[in-house]
Amino acid sequence: MATPITVMSSAAEIGEVVAQQILDRLSTRDRYVVGFPAGRSATPVAAALNRLAHEQEVRVDGLQVVMMDEYVTGHPGQWKLLSPDTPHSCIGWAQRNLLAPLKDLGLHPAIAPDPNEPEALKQEVLALKGIDLFLLASGQGDGHVALNGPGTPRDAPTRVVKLPESTRRDNVSTFPNLQSLADVPSYGVTIGTGELAELSHSVVMLLWGPNKAYAFDRVRQADRYDPLWPATIVHDCRNALIYADEEAAQKSEREGVS
Repeated sequence: MATPITVMSSAAEIGEVVAQQILDRLSTRDRYVVGFPAGRSATPVAAALNRLAHEQEVRVDGLQVVMMDEYVTGHPGQWKLLSPDTPHSCIGWAQRNLLAPLKDLGLHPAIAPDPNEPEALKQEVLALKGIDLFLLASGQGDGHVALNGPGTPRDAPTRVVKLPESTRRDNVSTFPNLQSLADVPSYGVTIGTGELAELSHSVVMLLWGPNKAYAFDRVRQADRYDPLWPATIVHDCRNALIYADEEAAQKSEREGVS
């Protein structure tokens, strides 16, 4: 079944709407679990969440952040997460954009997959009774979601993956410090497509900016999971929505992308 699409005026508006939804839900329960992608797509949400929580003086002790992926180095059995101090570290993104800005309001450390025990992430999330809201993004050139690249099976679990060149090229544009393909790590640990659908109670896919026009069109044209464009997992998730800005939606329509 195709996922409802809401087109907003800008990335800032998307960030404001999602952040306010998170704070509203948090106000009604003791704990609210939100899954985040790292990088540009979720940055407006993080910025708005920081601003609104401070303006409204909302404690976020009950907010639990779950990061979906991280680059790794090393080899099987002895994988090492990229240092959070590295500009393109996903966990580092969370620390800079969420954990440090909201620490004074009580935000706890994020949960992230362990490359040497990837199956432990599912058990951690199950102990939290699932992820209340998972924010998803789509790779602009190959449709990767988290670090699940083209060809990922629908039921893929959390695991360490070798990143295809297409995903690594996308990530060069995601993190400004990456100057070339050679700067992008070759391996990463990622939540699987199967667990994205299984463990999430609701999801919102964030598609904004002119560079996401092709991704918007690929996701819009699908109505179920297509392994050639893994971000289409959004259509297999419960209570799913797609939020796009006018640049992504209108550029796609204007250029007749297919």
